[in-house]
Amino acid sequence: MSIIVNTCPCCGGSILRHVRHHEVYWFCVSCRQEVPLLSINDVSNSLSQLENRNQEVLPQTALSS
Repeated sequence: MSIIVNTCPCCGGSILRHVRHHEVYWFCVSCRQEVPLLSINDVSNSLSQLENRNQEVLPQTALSS
């Protein structure tokens, strides 16, 4: 039997899974905050969006003196 320990990304405390209005969310026992649901797909999508934004070229105007 495998036990998966879920930890808060902010404080490292234990988080508990809760259901409210038919939606699942995580709650940190230590910092008493809701923790967003993160998945590998969410993280990889966020990273790819950041990479794409960093690669965009923005036009620059020349300064006249």
